[in-house]
Amino acid sequence: MLTNSRLLVMLIAATVIMPAAAQDETADLSSRKMVLWCTVIDGGSKRLFASDPLPTSELNHMALWNANSRFITIVNSRYNLTIRNNDHACSVYRDMTHATKARDALVSLAQQRGNRIVNVGSN
Repeated sequence: MLTNSRLLVMLIAATVIMPAAAQDETADLSSRKMVLWCTVIDGGSKRLFASDPLPTSELNHMALWNANSRFITIVNSRYNLTIRNNDHACSVYRDMTHATKARDALVSLAQQRGNRIVNVGSN
């Protein structure tokens, strides 16, 4: 039978054990390196601007939005364009292999469609 003292011991044990497990999972996620790269197409000149894949550990929406905004601003200022800031310029992948394959596939498709590829570098 479950007495009050046993229930109390179980609750104390649960509160002591659970935060440690939660901290381990959180530390594992934050230390995991994701890879980010950005692309945008200028339809007027048929150019695809692409950044190099860049490792990042920030996984939140604000960090992704900042990367999008920064990439569009750099492309506009370097190439004297007025491309609108869109929310889908950057993509995040779990590792460098997946990011490189996805970027290469997109670049290949753009070349087949007659777009010129401009490598912006890692920003």
